Amino acid sequence: MPETMLQPFTFEADDRVFACQIEGGRTKLAQLWWWFTVSGESHRFAPFQPEVGETLESVRFRVLSYYRELVARRALTLDQRESWELRRKNLAALKSVRNR
Repeated sequence: MPETMLQPFTFEADDRVFACQIEGGRTKLAQLWWWFTVSGESHRFAPFQPEVGETLESVRFRVLSYYRELVARRALTLDQRESWELRRKNLAALKSVRNR
């Protein structure tokens, strides 16, 4: 656990508002995590634990890196689904041409 914990804060980036805060679990033994919410998202995220010596800027950088990578993975997943759907349609079209 960091000696001096940062207070909750918000920042704007990528046309979204990020709200960050450190939270522990429901038990005394639970570890602390950085949680954040993003405007336009229905989920909260807890991607990493607080570190000694971190600053608002270092947390902001970590949160943005995590979120941007998440958005990129989501886009990749959608692209793969679309390409598989296109392949399926192309195969169906090819079979219908061959059966004529």
